[in-house]
Amino acid sequence: MSKRIQSPEKTPNKVIQIAEHAKRRDTARKEKADAFSLDHEARILIGISNEIDAIVLRHLQAGDVEPRDLAGLLSHRLGTLMCHIEGKEKLWDVCEKVLKKQAAID
Repeated sequence: MSKRIQSPEKTPNKVIQIAEHAKRRDTARKEKADAFSLDHEARILIGISNEIDAIVLRHLQAGDVEPRDLAGLLSHRLGTLMCHIEGKEKLWDVCEKVLKKQAAID
């Protein structure tokens, strides 16, 4: 049976700490970005990113899912989305670099 995540106060969890840090960072970035004029699509993408972060953080904090399972789910959804994109090979190169950087791989 897999170990469930307790509340962050009881069980420090690196993934939750990173997600909370990212949320604080994103909030700071949003405040800074609000000072500048963003185009419509950029504002929509930032909103989607914030929604995804909120969902991920909520489920990690609740202990509903394991971080590894959630990463697998997100990978599956990204792969499904990329099936419908032209030039996916070039996009994959960018995604791979971003993913490795964010995950501190290499």
